[in-house]
Amino acid sequence: MKQKTKVKIKKIKQEIKQEIKEDFLNVPNMITLVRVVLSFFVVYMIFQGYSRLSIALVFGFAAATDCLDGYFARKLKQTSSIGARLDQVTDRLFTAIVAIALLIFFVKTNQGKILFLFIITSRELIGLPGFLIRIVRNKDTYKVKYIGKLTTFVQSVTIALLIYGVSWIIYPVIITGLIGIVSGVDYLRDSLK
Repeated sequence: MKQKTKVKIKKIKQEIKQEIKEDFLNVPNMITLVRVVLSFFVVYMIFQGYSRLSIALVFGFAAATDCLDGYFARKLKQTSSIGARLDQVTDRLFTAIVAIALLIFFVKTNQGKILFLFIITSRELIGLPGFLIRIVRNKDTYKVKYIGKLTTFVQSVTIALLIYGVSWIIYPVIITGLIGIVSGVDYLRDSLK
């Protein structure tokens, strides 16, 4: 009996290693993970007083990895459910880490841009209850939709513009907020089904 259990455990370990090697340790997922690392680098740059342009450029490059990971996943035929979930979690983590850092920075420096951050992250604020509902109901929390991808793209552009400090930031903030509201409500509605 113990021998059979040991054989089963060994087989499961081998399957997990194989799955990690094939589905996790691939080019698209490594690109996705670079986005997380770069988010902390952006935070470092914010608090170390780097120029707005350099922070916006690094942020923009990090945000562009969201397109690159999907492109390479399709091009190299390395799409996986693990990769799709990792990408979505990384999108939210990337946005949250940078938004929290900017919030702290704006409070510290007395800049009146805090409301802009809340508007830009409207999808996350509205969608959070839906995410929690999905967890409680044990539903798939990672359903990818076009509106979600669009929101992520528009958020990234708007955050880069906010970091850079364009004088007309109110317009992209409003557009991002409206798209974010639609996306957040859509996610919340799906969660309640």
